[in-house]
Amino acid sequence: MKYIISLSLLMAVAIINIHGQGIPIANCPPGEHSVLYCPRMAEPTCDNPTVHKLPVGKACDVPDCFCNTPTVRDTKTKKCVNKLDCS
Repeated sequence: MKYIISLSLLMAVAIINIHGQGIPIANCPPGEHSVLYCPRMAEPTCDNPTVHKLPVGKACDVPDCFCNTPTVRDTKTKKCVNKLDCS
């Protein structure tokens, strides 16, 4: 019985430790989702509606919020909009 309790406790600790070292996720507003690219990528915008390389490299362990498909980021308003509604 002690063996089962000890094994269960050990497994619980292992799961907590592994879960605590998971992939970082950004808390994104509604209509957006968290992404983690390495190397980091720029999100689709009105000017460039595809995921594309950033002009300057950044750390790749930082999550970003991208607009949900089929919307893109309007760089003027910083909001997610339909491609047809770009300003």
